[in-house]
Amino acid sequence: MGIQVQLAVDLTCQSCVDDVTQVLKGVQGVERLDVSLADKQVVVEGTARPSELLSAIKESGRAAVVRGTGSSVGGNIGAAVCIFEESRTLNSKTRGLARFVQVNEDMCFVDITVSGIPEGKHGVAIHECGDLSNVPESCGRHWNPDGVDHGDGTKGHRGDMGNLVVKDGWGDLAFETNRFKVWEIIGRSVVVGAAADDLGRANNARSKTDGGSGPGILAGVIARSAGLFENDKQVCACSGNTIWEEQRLTSEGHRL
Repeated sequence: MGIQVQLAVDLTCQSCVDDVTQVLKGVQGVERLDVSLADKQVVVEGTARPSELLSAIKESGRAAVVRGTGSSVGGNIGAAVCIFEESRTLNSKTRGLARFVQVNEDMCFVDITVSGIPEGKHGVAIHECGDLSNVPESCGRHWNPDGVDHGDGTKGHRGDMGNLVVKDGWGDLAFETNRFKVWEIIGRSVVVGAAADDLGRANNARSKTDGGSGPGILAGVIARSAGLFENDKQVCACSGNTIWEEQRLTSEGHRL
């Protein structure tokens, strides 16, 4: 079964439409394409993964956000969002956003963007609790319903998501996973660590627990969000940022 992917894309002219159309036609698995300049929206049908579509658009020099996914025969499966808040170890300029979209019964698309934290690699994981009262301790341990040692995005804790890389002030991570579903993680938290995650490969107890990623410096609660065609806003009501500014987090000193 094919999937539909709805993307908000920062289109400003017909040339943008033509360029994005050409770029996406080159992505394997794209079967049908609808690009709307008026709505600043792209809808793709086929078998291409959302991360592939997002990467292709970004490489063309345009900001884009995956708004939702669903089956080609209709119906939304699930979506969630996590707005990061700083922990007590950093100032109020630290911020970020994670989106989770269920592509089908077996695959979840994850898109994470952060800004205002130190350069380099930072471990990211889903934690047991959605309690931000005393980050990171109040978030609990890595979500690990299988009771196994820490690992990477393919083995280990089901909440393990590997590393994102921060460079020139911002960093992002986008991938698909079959290790969890949106409805399993709503109400839990996502924590970004102070250091790189060794993916459970070091020979010490800490590596088997959290990969040595250190204390959490960003955290947020995972909450249900709008799915395919359920949200057409282009401006964030709480900050006044456009969704592309929100996604890239380029406006220093402003919270989401």
